[in-house]
Amino acid sequence: MGFQEDIERVEQHIREIEQRIERQRAVITQAEENGLPTDGPSNFLWFLKEALSLSRDHLARLLADGFRTGD
Repeated sequence: MGFQEDIERVEQHIREIEQRIERQRAVITQAEENGLPTDGPSNFLWFLKEALSLSRDHLARLLADGFRTGD
């Protein structure tokens, strides 16, 4: 897999996580409106946010490496 494909794959992964975060926020809102517990969904939202942060860090490293090597 080439450098550009790596970048595209990570960018797609970031978009997917962002979509999941929005869906999870909706799950939490619905649970709150229905008086249901939100600990589990909130914990999963935290996990998704951590995954997003790590993926953004990964993308930044790839871009920095590409800049250094001229890709």
